[in-house]
Amino acid sequence: MKIYVFGNEFLEEDNLAIKLAKSLPYDFVFCDDPYEILDLKEVVIMDVVQGLKKVEIIDDISRLDSNKMYSLHDFDLSYILQLQKSLGKLGKVKIIGVPQDGTVESLLEELRHVIESLKQQTI
Repeated sequence: MKIYVFGNEFLEEDNLAIKLAKSLPYDFVFCDDPYEILDLKEVVIMDVVQGLKKVEIIDDISRLDSNKMYSLHDFDLSYILQLQKSLGKLGKVKIIGVPQDGTVESLLEELRHVIESLKQQTI
C-alpha cells in the first residue's frame, strides 16, 4: 500500500506529515502537487488537517470542506478531490489526517497503528 504524503516541509504548521513519514518504514510517496494523484483509482493520502486532536482516517472528503478542516495548502488538495468527485472521476480515497498541533514523538505510535489497521482493510 502506497501512502501519498502532502505538506510543505518549509512551513512548520504544514510539515508534520512529512516528518512522520520520514520516521516510518512504509511505502510513502512525497507529493508536491495534488495533480499527481488524479488518475489513481484508489489512494491513501496523509496530510496535516487543522482541527484534529488525534490521527484520524477521513473517508468522506466532504468533511474537508464542510468543517473547514484545511490549511491553504490542503485547500488545493481538497478542491481537486471535490472536483474529481463532482465529475464522477474520484476513486476510493482515504485520508490519514494528522493533527496540526501534534509532534512526531506524540503521534508516531498512533500513526503506526492507523497505518497497520489500513493495511488490513481494502480501501
